[in-house]
Amino acid sequence: MKKLFCIVFLLFSLSAVSFGQYNSDFNITGAGARAEGFGGAFIGLADDATAVVWNPSGLTQLERPEASVVSRFISEGVAFKNENKPRFDYEESNGRFGLNFASFATPVTKNEMKIVAAVSFQRQLDFFEKGKNEEDIGGGNTIQEVTDATGGVNTITPAIALKINPMISLGLSVNIWTGSIDNKHSVQIIGFGKNREDYTADFSGLNFVFGALFDFEQMKNGVPFKIGATVRTPFNLTSKGSVVIEDQLSSTPGIVTVDVKQTIQMPLMIGLGVSYRLGENLTFAFDYEMRNYAQKNLTTDLSLANFGTISGTERVSQSGKNLNEIRFGGEYLIVGDAGVIPIRLGLKTVPTILSDVDIQYDPVEDDLVLTPNGNQVKGAGIALGSGFISNSFAIDVTISSQAYTQKVGANSQFDFTVGTLSSSVIIYF
Repeated sequence: MKKLFCIVFLLFSLSAVSFGQYNSDFNITGAGARAEGFGGAFIGLADDATAVVWNPSGLTQLERPEASVVSRFISEGVAFKNENKPRFDYEESNGRFGLNFASFATPVTKNEMKIVAAVSFQRQLDFFEKGKNEEDIGGGNTIQEVTDATGGVNTITPAIALKINPMISLGLSVNIWTGSIDNKHSVQIIGFGKNREDYTADFSGLNFVFGALFDFEQMKNGVPFKIGATVRTPFNLTSKGSVVIEDQLSSTPGIVTVDVKQTIQMPLMIGLGVSYRLGENLTFAFDYEMRNYAQKNLTTDLSLANFGTISGTERVSQSGKNLNEIRFGGEYLIVGDAGVIPIRLGLKTVPTILSDVDIQYDPVEDDLVLTPNGNQVKGAGIALGSGFISNSFAIDVTISSQAYTQKVGANSQFDFTVGTLSSSVIIYF
């Protein structure tokens, strides 16, 4: 039993790390279809209710109360290609629709000082995954692998912003992290039985975001130029739950329940953004955000009655590199009698926590060993958005796409794609 538990520990700890790396986007940012239309370059702009999660100091630009709701449809795909053995090629994809963000913000003027309070909800990490693969393993036998995962990590964020003077604003938001995961995974040899892992857990964490915004248009002879800065404090994102493991394929079948605690070290994140308005109708924005994942770890503690606790640690970033992202976007306003139609285009880099992988043969184990080689997997994203803005509401729609490739050995690769359709509604009171 102890030997079985150690094997289970190794398998589950590795699969848990892999699950987090392949299915979660650790490029933590704000939300909103308008901001996405800028390619996410919103730290130096942050002039609507979504500022609460981009740069809370930008809330001081609100002139009246605002409420916003953002929904998203996400389509994720992965394709494996092997140049020498194309029979191993396969593709799979997942799609889902859900609420991504909601907020309410209201300005208050007191003693000639402008204060804005806000609160928001945001889905930060999404664990949705559904997949089913079958493979002929010879001898008339077929192996079937099924994955069904739901849940995610959310933040509930109260925030406050203060306009120190016409040029300088400061802001603070508090991210209360919560959420859950339900991940069912099974491997079955048709006609013989199956092994399954049912993992459930709840998440918790707390961190702060400090923001500043400098509006140079408010200076004497000012120019329509803004600089924004944010600091997201590091913290531990913790999950606590259990995994039920059923073994039907070995010589000693059985069911065991293991308590699981995982801790992801989330890093310090520093962002800098600028925006410039050219005339009355054209705005450009640029962001650079540093996310220091290089030295951060994911620790897994597994506890089984009568066997104590066993721990394992893996790097969050396979390559040992930080996830520093560049974002650029522009918006042109078409002004009409009924309202304004914006046209937006955004571009961004997409760093990931994945690394390219080398393949070596281990003669002792008579098996292939896959080792991250330190080359960070990076990609690019593009976004196109539009909408309609009136005196009482704004509707925004953005379609975006990003892609990146992980090389496996000299002849194989995984091609990842993510397509998003975001829509948001902002109501002005």
